[in-house]
Amino acid sequence: MQAGKPPRAKFLNYPLGFGTGKPFDTENQLAVLTAAVAGFDSMLKPGVESLDFSWDSGWEMIAERDKNKDGADQRSPRDTTPRYQTERDKELAEGN
Repeated sequence: MQAGKPPRAKFLNYPLGFGTGKPFDTENQLAVLTAAVAGFDSMLKPGVESLDFSWDSGWEMIAERDKNKDGADQRSPRDTTPRYQTERDKELAEGN
């Protein structure tokens, strides 16, 4: 998220695909969404703030799934390098 330089964002450190909370856990989902929406009022300056939630078993679930797929996950590792769809996108983003 930092590389994308959003005006204001809340970061949830859950595995990719679980950005609104734990599956089938409506209490957690409501808490995550409530905390994220509260950022509209509480974030007074640009930046990325982490939400105070942890789900270690979610990361373990993903690691176990990937281990059983024999390397099927071909996504690039996460890093802070900005990526753009076109050269024009890069010019516009880096010019501001």
